[in-house]
Amino acid sequence: MAILVVQPVFAQQRETQVLSVTPNRCIALRQGQYCYQKLKFKWQVEESHDYCLYVSDDPNPLVCWQGTKLASYEHDFKSLQDRTFSLRDETSGVQLDEVIIDVAWVYKSSKKVSTGWRLF
Repeated sequence: MAILVVQPVFAQQRETQVLSVTPNRCIALRQGQYCYQKLKFKWQVEESHDYCLYVSDDPNPLVCWQGTKLASYEHDFKSLQDRTFSLRDETSGVQLDEVIIDVAWVYKSSKKVSTGWRLF
C-alpha cells in the first residue's frame, strides 16, 4: 500500500520565503480620507532569482531586484482602502507570499450635511 501526500507548491514555498511589513495598518482621521504611511517591507529568500514586489490592482511592480538572502524596501503608502502586496519570483512566475495593509479611520464620515448657517 502506498500513501501519496500532495502539498501545494505555494504552501511549501511560504515556509522558506517570508514577506513582512511594518506597520501593517494605516489610520486616517475620517472615513473617505486618504491614509498616508511609510511602509517598510522585509523579506528573506533562499534562492538567488529575480524577484519583484507588487501592489494589488497594478500589473507594474513597485520594485524588482536580483535575489539576496535578506532584502528590504520602503514605500510611501497612500490609499483609501486595504491593499495587498505580493512578492513574486519573476524567474518562475510564482507568487511567494503576500501581506495586507489594513486601512482604518478614527471617525466615520458624517452623513449629515452642515450648511454652516445658524439662526441663533
